[in-house]
Amino acid sequence: MNTPLFESVDFYSSAFLIATGQKLQNTYKRGSQTVFIFEDSEETQNLLNNYFAMQAEINASSYAQAIKNLKNIIHADHSYSKSNANYHERNNTR
Repeated sequence: MNTPLFESVDFYSSAFLIATGQKLQNTYKRGSQTVFIFEDSEETQNLLNNYFAMQAEINASSYAQAIKNLKNIIHADHSYSKSNANYHERNNTR
């Protein structure tokens, strides 16, 4: 059984999801953008709704660390992203 996935190119909301304990499942490059992939769950959607409604509360240190981690992924040598491109292509063919 495949778990539904949620894709986002929004850097800061993705960092927010990570800071709240949502696991980054994967990333891949789409042109110049990095796409962040999370499990699509009710909890994920509720967190995002609160984030975009500016009603979310988050530990500032956790959020800052998540931002740093995502920047490292984006600016890495792209070996992580290249290996994940095959993953994305396989999932889009279903």
